[in-house]
Amino acid sequence: MDLSFYTSGDATDDVEEVRAALGYGKADLMGASYGTRAVLTYLRRHPQSVRTITLLGVVPPDDRYPLGVARSAQAALDGLLAECEGDAACHGAFPQLRQELDAVLRRVTAEPVRVELADPSTGDNFEIHLGRYGVAQTLRYMTYSPSGASLLPLLIHQAAAGDFRPLAQTGRLYASFMTSTADGFYQSVTCAEDVAFIRPDEIPAAVEGTMLGDFRIRQQRAACEGWPIRDLGKETLAPVVSDVPALLISGERDPVTPAANGEKVVRTLKNGRHLIVADGAHGTNGMEGTDCLFGVMAAFIEAGTTQGLDTSCVARMRRPDFALSSGDPEVTLSSADLARLPGTYQEPASGLTAQVDLAGNRVRVTLDGEAVLLIATSPTRFRIEGMEPGHRVVFQESEGRITGLTLFEPGQPDLVMTRK
Repeated sequence: MDLSFYTSGDATDDVEEVRAALGYGKADLMGASYGTRAVLTYLRRHPQSVRTITLLGVVPPDDRYPLGVARSAQAALDGLLAECEGDAACHGAFPQLRQELDAVLRRVTAEPVRVELADPSTGDNFEIHLGRYGVAQTLRYMTYSPSGASLLPLLIHQAAAGDFRPLAQTGRLYASFMTSTADGFYQSVTCAEDVAFIRPDEIPAAVEGTMLGDFRIRQQRAACEGWPIRDLGKETLAPVVSDVPALLISGERDPVTPAANGEKVVRTLKNGRHLIVADGAHGTNGMEGTDCLFGVMAAFIEAGTTQGLDTSCVARMRRPDFALSSGDPEVTLSSADLARLPGTYQEPASGLTAQVDLAGNRVRVTLDGEAVLLIATSPTRFRIEGMEPGHRVVFQESEGRITGLTLFEPGQPDLVMTRK
């Protein structure tokens, strides 16, 4: 197996062969994040096979990831801090937020903070050392969604007061999510299409004055050392020029694919239109009105043009309120209370299943292969450790028996599950 052939060009050529073999006509392509580069590559190499493209969180061909990560993350963070300062409730709760962030970064830069957490797989405690880059990466990942960003001021405030546990819990949660990616393909693509084009002399200016510094670039360059790649030539960085109808959607405070990316790419898409979601991020999780985007995308694909496309609902989308506290206080449940909860719960319509069991003296929920620990606020009501207070699990009971649960997630329909 030659890993140097795992590139966007080779992958999209394979998809084109499958399309042709199946006898499909022109394709309506949609991609998010890296998927936008795959779509743009497909369009560049097989323009005759594409009817429309829809891009969410745009990665330009010449992005050279992660060269711009520190600057984009800083802009997203600065915008969020300014939003808190302009929000009466957030500013009232955290009037010294910027100073508190500076104090937190100074402390963890001088010496990592030791924090004891519980392992979701066993319930046993373990210790982590939270240093500057651990804090910076956690804050960066929190700004990937409005849902995570709404919790950021509170976690900074708690850490500044000496309680780093909530920040560490959230960092551990994001780190666990990162293990589900296709790392081999990611390496092959980024090493050949991005890192290979980063010049060492341009790194200092790219990261100057940022919270993250050159950490992400150093890590990526080190990971690419020895990874087999081919020289793809500078033509891979050239903009994609096309008259295929294109709809581009960006978040105003995206920390990794900023709205400027979409503005840049749409300039060479002659029939393209770029929408920027106010307060949006890399995703829109937690926002009210997200159905708007699905409707706009469906209307665009059905019509095959952006002409006359009604996008007025985008202006009505709304970010979640900032979390001002962790919610109801934690309580300790008795063994009898805990013993009622374990079991298999299923959403009748979709068949989605959640497994509830005990990890030590903690309640654990496993959904889609991801395990999280719950924080009890009553015998039947729980917060999800590491997530903002809007994420919660409430168990239903009838005649003293647990019969189901409801999973609440900001901006999403409630997920009601029945105990099997």
